[in-house]
Amino acid sequence: VYGNSNSTSENGDIIATVLFYLSTPEKGGYTVFTDVKTVAKPTKNDALFWYTLLRSGDRDQRTRHASCPVLLGDKWTSNCFVHEKSEEFIRPCGLDPSIQERYVGDLGGPEPRKYPNISPYCKGLYCE
Repeated sequence: VYGNSNSTSENGDIIATVLFYLSTPEKGGYTVFTDVKTVAKPTKNDALFWYTLLRSGDRDQRTRHASCPVLLGDKWTSNCFVHEKSEEFIRPCGLDPSIQERYVGDLGGPEPRKYPNISPYCKGLYCE
């Protein structure tokens, strides 16, 4: 499961991630956000974005994720990481640490309607 690391670089901790899908596997390869029980089907030219830190600077445990095995075909991805240094004016810390960003598929939030490749549930052993 990705998102358990506390590693930082000279640019600070990672505050946001963009995951680009460069190919579409024929079967499998879903990205699973384990804490919010949401999966994203990898589709070429799509991208996922999420903040990894809350505005308070604490880790957002909802962003812990893993990849289901690719059962048929190939899965190619690329990541872009946004580090905390030089972002303090673009995404300032909030005064209320309990305020969190909302994501498609959040538990208790609205279900995704316009995003057929994002599902709040994994349908089967290999997210199919």
